[in-house]
Amino acid sequence: MAAVKKAKDLTFRGKPVYRKGNKIYYGNLEDDLILELEIVETKKVQNTDVATKVKFHIKDNSSEKIGEGQIYRSGEREDLYKAFDIGSWWLQDALSTLQ
Repeated sequence: MAAVKKAKDLTFRGKPVYRKGNKIYYGNLEDDLILELEIVETKKVQNTDVATKVKFHIKDNSSEKIGEGQIYRSGEREDLYKAFDIGSWWLQDALSTLQ
């Protein structure tokens, strides 16, 4: 039989990305902090939904369920890339100050 290929996890800048509904979680689940991005508004562009308003939060990751921790820092941007870019930098900076 042919070997079955395992699907690769989605990553951004070397950290895993998880999605549930309109929320995207970024960061290692073992770390103390995680980035949560919430897509608030979208618009249709060529039959595809494109985010036009994204809120993002650096959250405590010590609770049992992902994304239910205390918010340390928040922001809002007009597209997903800008929110990911700034949020990932904030997360990296916050994790480096904890160590």
